[in-house]
Amino acid sequence: MKEDYRKRIILKMIPNEVMTILDIGSRGNIFNKRYNTKTIDVIEDADITQDLEKNQKIKFNSNSFDLVVLNQILEHLSRVEEIIIESKRVSKKYLLIGLPNELTWGIRVKYLFGKIDQEGYIPYGHKHRFSIKTIEEFIKKFFRNYEKKEYFGAFTGAKFLPIGIKHFLARNFPTLFSKEVYYLIKINEKVPIIKRKGTKK
Repeated sequence: MKEDYRKRIILKMIPNEVMTILDIGSRGNIFNKRYNTKTIDVIEDADITQDLEKNQKIKFNSNSFDLVVLNQILEHLSRVEEIIIESKRVSKKYLLIGLPNELTWGIRVKYLFGKIDQEGYIPYGHKHRFSIKTIEEFIKKFFRNYEKKEYFGAFTGAKFLPIGIKHFLARNFPTLFSKEVYYLIKINEKVPIIKRKGTKK
């Protein structure tokens, strides 16, 4: 049910004119039934298998997709500058960015008792830890403005609450009750057309 709730939030943010999507760091499960979707991920069943820690060049021509999705992936990368530039390049209209809030009330309680999520050496774990405040700062730094923002209400005890109450808490008290934040960003700057050798169409 949590996945359905998240899926509805994300799909509702996508403008009507979007037909093609590049989903980076995911299997495209949210989008592939409605949109012409390509995927880039370290997993083998992605359309392009690629370790973004080692190589962030995207093997598509400029302006190839209506929407490029970076959902719960940027926090896993040591550096994000190149993948953001590349995402803007291959998108002709929009970006959809999803980032985690790691200071919901349940996580704070865990910290008080000395428990840490993703503790120890995890090669593909989170390299950056975000709060609601630092998520907003990150978006303004790399994208300046955004068209839409949505909070996803997931927190300790949320499974016992109706979706309407979860959404109310997430929107009105995101610091404590929103586990993820999603931003729809419109590509305003003109990106030079680049055709890469061996690119996918």
